[in-house]
Amino acid sequence: MNVPAMNNLWHYISGLSLTAKNKQWLSQKLLESTRREKASSKADEALRKLDGCWACEDIDDSLERDVLSIRSHEARAVELMDEQL
Repeated sequence: MNVPAMNNLWHYISGLSLTAKNKQWLSQKLLESTRREKASSKADEALRKLDGCWACEDIDDSLERDVLSIRSHEARAVELMDEQL
């Protein structure tokens, strides 16, 4: 919403005959939506930071080598674990 529209909205609200309780309710609703927007944006930011963090191919390659090494040394133990799963 642009500044002139915000001013028009403010003039409209100011022209209403609102009780103190009405004003308090209105302010709580406005603040509540602001808090939700902030919480949502913080969650989105945290998810964006995590996005792709496991996509590093170097890590995948070294992990694969480690797993293959363990399997070659302890093949029987891994087979038993695979059967249980």
